[in-house]
Amino acid sequence: MNAVNDIMSTSPVAVELTTSIGQLLALFDRYDFNAFPVVGQGNRLLGIVSKLDVLELFLGHRRSTPGATDVSTTTQVADVMCRQAVSVGPRDAMTTAGNLMVVTNLRSLPVVERQQGRPVLVGMLSRGDVLRWLRSQFVEDRYVRQEKAS
Repeated sequence: MNAVNDIMSTSPVAVELTTSIGQLLALFDRYDFNAFPVVGQGNRLLGIVSKLDVLELFLGHRRSTPGATDVSTTTQVADVMCRQAVSVGPRDAMTTAGNLMVVTNLRSLPVVERQQGRPVLVGMLSRGDVLRWLRSQFVEDRYVRQEKAS
């Protein structure tokens, strides 16, 4: 049980480019996730949208649609998302994923498989998932350190 696919959530909740910010806020309330993967046709990963992206929009750190009076209905995920999503593969080592979270300070990572050269979303991995995996690595209440993935 040392690969990402052993631990990841296999039914990730994703949003589309056209999801409104109002709909996104409702999803954040419903699921209490920090971020949602953004997918297109065939579950192709297009990016990720986080609570921070929404905060930046509402607190004036991003430009909203010109003339828009209600950004929650006129702004879409496509307007605020990060298109360069950091991701891992399902067969990557858990140590690789954990180290990536630490280095990038990300709370969750999309898990993708390449299909015809395109990244297809197959799961999500959270910090909580990595911590549960770490707990499973304890033997007699001592952590048995895994070899660091290169």
